[in-house]
This record gives sequence, C-alpha cells and structure tokens, in this order.
Amino acid sequence: MSTDVGTRSGTAKVGISLAGLRFAVFSTRNLIFLAAVLAMNFTLMRPSPVDLLYITSFLVTLVYMSLFTRMEVTRRVVALTLLLAAWALSFFLASLPHLRQDFVTFELLAKSFAISIGVIGAFVSMSWNRRHFETFMRIYIVSCVIASLLGTVGFLTQMELLTWDGRAKGLIDDPNMYGSFLIPAVVFCAYFLSRGQGSKVLLSGALAVVLLGILLSFSRIAVVAALFCFFAYIFFHNRGRPRRLLMIIGGLVVTAIVLFAFASLTSAEFTAKLLDRLTFAKAYDLGEDGRYARYLRVIPMILQNPIGIGVLQLEKIFPEPIHNIWLSSFVNYGWGGGISYVTLAVGSVVVSIRNYRRTGNEITIALLISLVGIVFCSTLHEGEHWRHTWLLYGLVWGLNPFIVGSEGKPAAGRRPAPPQAAQRRINSRASA
Repeated sequence: MSTDVGTRSGTAKVGISLAGLRFAVFSTRNLIFLAAVLAMNFTLMRPSPVDLLYITSFLVTLVYMSLFTRMEVTRRVVALTLLLAAWALSFFLASLPHLRQDFVTFELLAKSFAISIGVIGAFVSMSWNRRHFETFMRIYIVSCVIASLLGTVGFLTQMELLTWDGRAKGLIDDPNMYGSFLIPAVVFCAYFLSRGQGSKVLLSGALAVVLLGILLSFSRIAVVAALFCFFAYIFFHNRGRPRRLLMIIGGLVVTAIVLFAFASLTSAEFTAKLLDRLTFAKAYDLGEDGRYARYLRVIPMILQNPIGIGVLQLEKIFPEPIHNIWLSSFVNYGWGGGISYVTLAVGSVVVSIRNYRRTGNEITIALLISLVGIVFCSTLHEGEHWRHTWLLYGLVWGLNPFIVGSEGKPAAGRRPAPPQAAQRRINSRASA
C-alpha cells in the first residue's frame, strides 16, 4: 500500500498507509464506543440502539486487531470472557425447562445483551492508554449530567416519563438503576478535580448536578454508596495530606447543605419524600414476604437446587424478585452462576490492586471504586440488567497496565514490562 502524504524529498504519494488505516479504524471504534456510553442514559428499550452501538464497536475492534499481527488478547480479557460465559451458561441451563413460558426467552436475550457489554468493554479498553480512559471518564460524566438533568426536571414537573412513584429516574428504567448509574460520574469528577485537570467550575457544576440527581432518586443505597465512593477516592488521593483533606470535607459539607436547602425550597414534595425514604426498613422490607425475610428463605432453595430455578421463576413464589444480585445468581442460576459472579466481583478487586501496583495510576482506583459503588447498589437490587455494571467490569479487566503504566508514574516495586508487552505498547502508541 502507498504511504504518507509527504516525504523527505518533498514529494507526495497518493494512497493510505497501513498506519493510517489502523488509526482510522481505532478512532472510529472509539467514537462508536463512546457514543454508546453517551446514550446509556436511555434504557427504556431492550434490545436498544445502545446495544447495537456496543456490538458495532466490538466488530470494529476485531477489524482493528486483525491489522496488528502481534496484537494479542490479554489473559485478563480471556479470563473475564470465560467468567461471563460461565454465568451466561448457568442461567441458560437453569431456564431450559421454562423456555415456553411467557417472557422467559426475552429475559434470556436481555441478559445476554447486558453481559456482552462487559466483554466488549474489555476488548475495547485493552488497547487504551491513560488519555483514552480519561476521555471515556469525561464522556461518562456528560452522559450522567444529561440523565441527572432529565431526572431533576422530571421530579420538579412530576412528568410520568421521567419519574417513578414520584422519584427521579430520567429515561432509565427505575430510580435505583438511575441512582447507581450516576455513581461513577461522582468518582470521575473527584478524579479530575483532585488532579487539577479541566475546568473546576464545570467539574464542580457537573458534580453538583449529578449529586442532586442521586438525591432525587431517593434510592437509599445509591445515596450511601455515592457518598462512600466519593469520600473513599478523596481519602485515597489525599491520604498523605490531612490538612487538605479536612478542608475538602468542610467544603463538601457546605455544598451538601446548599443542595439540600435548594431542593427543599424548590419542591415541598422533596421534604415529604425524603422523610418517607429516610429509614433503614420500609414496609416492603419487613414481614414474612419482605425483602430481608426473602434473603433467609432462599438459602434452603439454593442448597436444594444446585442447577438453579431459572429466570422469572422466583416471582411465582414471592411477590417480588429477591433484589440481591449475589443471592439471585445462586438461587436463579445455580451454584455455577453464584460462584461465577462471586469470582468475578472478588477478581475485579484483585485485578485492580495489581493494576495499581504495576502502574501507580489512580485511574485503576477510580474504576474500582466506581464498580464497588454499583455493586453496593445491586446488593439491594437486581443489577443484572444494568449495562453500566458490566461496562465497569469490562474496563477493570480490560485495562492493560503495560499501556496505561507507560504514561503514568510507576509505583514502587513495579516490574519492567516483558519484551512482548513492550512491543504491544509500541504498536498501540503508533496507532493512537
């Protein structure tokens, strides 16, 4: 193929170089993937245009990989793919006897599309450097600001499309999913603010809007998880500067008071709804068929059904689903599903810690804390359909420390990259 436009002698050659083709495919793939991230604040359809965008980005990724003879799929991406495949196989096997029932096939399809985002996210991000991850974080913040504005407008106007039971949800299925979706944006804003990257005014405004959106979702676990994740990152980043840490905490307390006062003065319904939600246990949490009682009642069912009872079957026994992704994986999809999910969650923490030790890059910590916040929320809800859950899993496992670490400040004790990893890093730099 022909080469660059312009040579040392000043003559120009016509055509497209292989490096140019790689760059074009790489940029196109990233554009499609980030467009999907931006569109994630709309989840009212399954399958949705978001799913098609993610699948398209994966197909372009395969084309991009074919242009590199030495580019290999990392072991972590293979491990994630196998774990998600094991989880999917578990819910398919458990649901085989019920395929003729209404909505079972559709439910299996919806779950398959959701978890595929984890695999796609891993394949896409394994060729990213720090700049690419930071671009993703900025796009995710924009997506969450849009969702939060929609939810806030919905709450103030009580528009049925943008609310559920008077709680903000935007164009997302329900307030709990909506609240958990916004949590990573809180951590990403803290990441950029703490590092002095970007406009402090814009980032502070985005943070306030997202926090307000979480508050108006009235999801108790989302509010707690968001505060925990935000302070966890702030503490981590400023662990060696206690005076600055106290000043930041003081500023955050003032900001929280201002947000609360604004929401209270703007809507009288806010105060009533907040007081109604400000409790550890609601009526649907208690009683023989309540949420907490269901947790205990499914344990014998887990022991008696190693293959699992299948999707949509627990609702025939209890008035509501189990609302706990850990127990749901075991009782609905059997021991294989439960063990796969526990391994996935625990493995994500291990992978993140190893990534940080190898790179010294706080992106690894920001991704981990964001994922932990979402998992907190799905512990009191079924987050199996939450696309952002699987997206964060994919990014955590897809992050390649040999590429991200080449731009960050290496941590103490980091081992040098092996020759083959260094070659992959060079290839990725050339294409990006």
